[in-house]
Amino acid sequence: MLSFVSAQIAALGPFFHDVLGGALITIAASAVAFAIGIVFGSILLVARLLGGRVLAWLVVGYVSVIRGTPALIQMLVAYYVLPAVLNLPLSPLEAGILALAMNTGAYVSEILRGAFNSLSGGQLPAARALGMRATQAWRYIVFPQLFYRSIPPLTNEFTMLLKASSLMSIIAVHDLATVARDATLQTNLPLQVFSATAVVYFAILFVASSASRELERRVAKVLPNVH
Repeated sequence: MLSFVSAQIAALGPFFHDVLGGALITIAASAVAFAIGIVFGSILLVARLLGGRVLAWLVVGYVSVIRGTPALIQMLVAYYVLPAVLNLPLSPLEAGILALAMNTGAYVSEILRGAFNSLSGGQLPAARALGMRATQAWRYIVFPQLFYRSIPPLTNEFTMLLKASSLMSIIAVHDLATVARDATLQTNLPLQVFSATAVVYFAILFVASSASRELERRVAKVLPNVH
């Protein structure tokens, strides 16, 4: 039995050789895309709430398009269409991050909008009455509460984003999914390779979820009365 397990591990050599690099690309691309998506989603929220009717409808239209089209199509558009239309050369990794950020930004804006709707309506007028500018009120009063209230759904959005990052393999990004596909072709052991890949994805997501719970606990100490 031990010799069989050893043989299986040895046969998975191509996978274990590249798994660390693929996992790092997956994590880094997802983290960068999520950070951009947070900023982009915040801008979409402000534009929708404060930008007037036309801008609000444009944001609603963008969010509807993103939510109503497959992430795979968005990935292909970011890699093949946008560079040609904008005359902006993008590497596969850059296009993948762009597609993921555009996608998650739309969902983040909706998450933050839900959190905003849960706030008491008198906070912004009270801040203005105290002499704060609108930008100060949003920076120091609104956004801290929005992000605290949104930690659980934002964590869920990051897990969805990280899993969606496997679509980068379709545009030749050497991420974890590409490593698994290549290793399967080399070893002809799809069950073993994809089972090992699932374990790696699970470990990454477990760490991310644990980190979010710790973040929520720490933020609760700073903003104990945010609810």
